[in-house]
Amino acid sequence: MKYIIALLLILPALAWSAPQKQGVQRRAANPKASPKKSAGFNGFRMVVVFGNQKNYFTVWQDARGKFYAFSKGGSPTIGSLSDPNYHFLTTQSRQIASLKGASINSCPRANMQLYHGNRYVQGTCIGLKNQTAMSMTQLANMLATMQ
Repeated sequence: MKYIIALLLILPALAWSAPQKQGVQRRAANPKASPKKSAGFNGFRMVVVFGNQKNYFTVWQDARGKFYAFSKGGSPTIGSLSDPNYHFLTTQSRQIASLKGASINSCPRANMQLYHGNRYVQGTCIGLKNQTAMSMTQLANMLATMQ
């Protein structure tokens, strides 16, 4: 039984770390504690690409509670969130979605992408000096400190 559980945790991580063709966005697999595919996914995902390293963050809410997941291409670290932290993070993601973004095509090796559900809503290059890049960097830093 332990081997089956380990295999179920490793397969999504292997899918995340597989090389991707440039210009093709591949949906990251949901962590094992996340809800099944549904139209009512209540949360967001953030992908930070810096060189060859990709960091995946997911924040969601379901009937079991409020959760976050973090992965650097391996098996995800999953934790629970308090109500104030969850609401703060989702409010930040909605504010970022309303800002003007930049095309990540000009910086495919250093960018941040924000998804609400499976829908891409915002992106920016790392290192730009604008409000969107600053806000997305702050959100990524907050998510990274939770791991």
